[in-house]
Amino acid sequence: MSIPAEYVIENVVDADHFAAVHALTRRPRLSVFEDEAGVLRVEGSFEMVRPNKWQVEEGADTTARARFSAEVFSPTVVVSELGSADAPNVVITAATPTAEGGCVARVTVALPRQRASGAPTVRELSSLVSGSRTAFDQDTVIWDHLDTSVTPKYTEGDELVRAYRAFCQRFVSVGR
Repeated sequence: MSIPAEYVIENVVDADHFAAVHALTRRPRLSVFEDEAGVLRVEGSFEMVRPNKWQVEEGADTTARARFSAEVFSPTVVVSELGSADAPNVVITAATPTAEGGCVARVTVALPRQRASGAPTVRELSSLVSGSRTAFDQDTVIWDHLDTSVTPKYTEGDELVRAYRAFCQRFVSVGR
């Protein structure tokens, strides 16, 4: 990719992008804090429209809510969870910087081996892989057209992105 690695990882704190790029029903309410180990944690929930609305009874709530949690270990690695805390769907995103100033991004998915409802099915894993691929493809359209030479003009809703950028400053090389 032609963008610096930190832009790939930044997505987990950019609440506006979830609605605009991934078509969530509403902008998620996320909180960001640094824990005692120095990991930047993101907590919140996503509100989505359930698929196949025509299969739902009239007047039924067609909104699905999912817990979202992420641990940002550096400007190049984040582990995200979507779903219940006891059986989350896990997505690990790593972005390795290249000499040209871009990065190589990799996404890995994982499900717990066991949970109260039993072992994950191939269908569940396939769905997680497919959804992760779709989300990454949606983000790539933005990244391919992002001008990172422009000085950011943050707005009121960008406090989480500003917190992430401050976190990233701890990792800046002295020789750069």
